[in-house]
Amino acid sequence: MTVDTLRADRLGAWGAVRDTSPVLDALAAEGMRFAAAQVQWPKTGPSFASMFTATYPKDNGIARHVGIPLPCAFRTLAEELSALGYQTEAVVANGAVGREFNFDQGFDGYLETWKIDEDPGLNRWQRARRDPNRAGRVTDLALEVAGRLDRDRPFFLWVHYLDPHAPYEPPRSHRDLFQGDAYFDPIPRVSIDSRRSRREIGAIGKADAVDGREELAFYLARYDAEIRYTDEEIGRLLTGLAELGLARDRLTVFTSDHGESLGEHNYFFGHGRLAFQTCLHVPLLFHWPGALAPGVDEDPVELIDLAPTLLEIAGQDLAAGRWAQGRSRVARLRGRGAGSEDARAFSEAGYAQHGKWIRALRERRMKLVYSPHPKDQQLIGGEGVAFALYDLEADPAESVNLAAERPEELARLKRELWTWDRAPRFDAETDTASCGEGRPVDRDTEELLRSLGYL
Repeated sequence: MTVDTLRADRLGAWGAVRDTSPVLDALAAEGMRFAAAQVQWPKTGPSFASMFTATYPKDNGIARHVGIPLPCAFRTLAEELSALGYQTEAVVANGAVGREFNFDQGFDGYLETWKIDEDPGLNRWQRARRDPNRAGRVTDLALEVAGRLDRDRPFFLWVHYLDPHAPYEPPRSHRDLFQGDAYFDPIPRVSIDSRRSRREIGAIGKADAVDGREELAFYLARYDAEIRYTDEEIGRLLTGLAELGLARDRLTVFTSDHGESLGEHNYFFGHGRLAFQTCLHVPLLFHWPGALAPGVDEDPVELIDLAPTLLEIAGQDLAAGRWAQGRSRVARLRGRGAGSEDARAFSEAGYAQHGKWIRALRERRMKLVYSPHPKDQQLIGGEGVAFALYDLEADPAESVNLAAERPEELARLKRELWTWDRAPRFDAETDTASCGEGRPVDRDTEELLRSLGYL
């Protein structure tokens, strides 16, 4: 299960102050929770490309934006599981991972919520008002798919929820949840740029403003309400799977493709542009009663490690515990902890072209951010400041650049970052002769991407 745009610290098990996630908190209490999971790029397409191929964006070419087709030269998790005899099904609610971009590779069935018309008699405006991508619809479709699974074969089911992606519009039943509560601070404001439809840095555009509201707390409460709504739908999904007899010996994995900046660093309601923890740090938990003991792993882990971990559990023989560029974390799932080589995570971010985007290295405590492009430098360390060094334990908000004060630490992390960044490109071994032509983008997919601010 994946939830779009969900930052870890808005869930109770990861320290949220509001009661946003009782279902997921209970799941985390019974499973192995990774407290410091990092995405490889805080944007939906690039993140899932890395997650399902276990390769870094700099090597697979899916960087910066959505709408770049996943190269068929790279094997996907679903393809590998299918080869192992698994049924592979998906229900997704974000056009960024639509069939047009080859994210259906390896899946027997791939349901895209925005392309399924519940009532052919409705016109386009009426369908838009019903919002076919709501978490409730995702749960309904996922249970329909699960009900058709062959009970005599193992299955892999991917369910991707879109809430709480901006614009933050929880259903009417949850719209006022958390508004005016004890954690609602009416003082901080967010400026609305009436001249622009979309804006993220320094203000929000008029398309993202709700009823002219400028209180930052109003939007935070709505974001949290969307999380609570999705959490309830996840509970309904888990209950429904149990009623279908699909609870025994089932491994449930939960994570997100990226977080969301909620005003930190003057970056409002967006993700992908900067490499701060607000967008890189996501929840990750494994729930498998009887097979995995409950626990918490505090060390950093990359989401490119998810696929090889699942493949080892599924019985695939991995050379040296690796698949593509990821490493199986089965040992850490069993509570053996991470060595110094394992306790680090590499990420990329930004909109700069020609490889001049942001690189980041996060260790247990320290984090280095390299910003080669002048526009990104202005937003992070200041003009001409390419390196920002943060002590995440003492400064979780990443507000104090320690690069000048700790030259030895800076030099050590720079060497590690350069070694990773300049390593030979990972080359896929799959023959691309059968890849075929690119797929045209469906009109409904284009409209969904536009409504989400991608176009």
